[in-house]
Amino acid sequence: MSEPMHCANHPNVETYLRCNKCGKPICSKCAVRTPVGYRCRECVNAQQRVFYADFRPTHYLVAAAVSLPLALVAGWLIPNLGWYAIILGPLAGGGIAEAARWTIRRRRGQYTWLVVCGCIVVGTLPWLLQRIGFGVGGMLGVVWDVVYLAAAVGAAYARLHYGRRI
Repeated sequence: MSEPMHCANHPNVETYLRCNKCGKPICSKCAVRTPVGYRCRECVNAQQRVFYADFRPTHYLVAAAVSLPLALVAGWLIPNLGWYAIILGPLAGGGIAEAARWTIRRRRGQYTWLVVCGCIVVGTLPWLLQRIGFGVGGMLGVVWDVVYLAAAVGAAYARLHYGRRI
């Protein structure tokens, strides 16, 4: 068995673990689990920066320009189908997220998930406010709007936020 080392970030903590990329000794508090093994936070952050290197702020505008019209249509159509919102909400959210990713050529932006999820919320608000203000569809209609909104936003978030580790 090898000799214990001391963590690079916590000098008084003994460890047997090293970053599998740079070889720096790390303790369990500093280790980040990746699909290829444990790495230090510096190596993980450096890898994440590579993913965002060719992303430009205009890509957020493109993602919003695609997401908002789709969200307006889905936000009106799906809650009006009643309990189908439980099934179709995640499909719509995932579809809107994929459409946004496709238009920005699968580039990763740190806040793309936020732009797309925000567009889904904004796209649903006119119909939700119409139901609340004018009583169109009753309270059950409001329930299906909220169910759709939670399911669609959750699916879009899961689809676009997967790449962020730290």
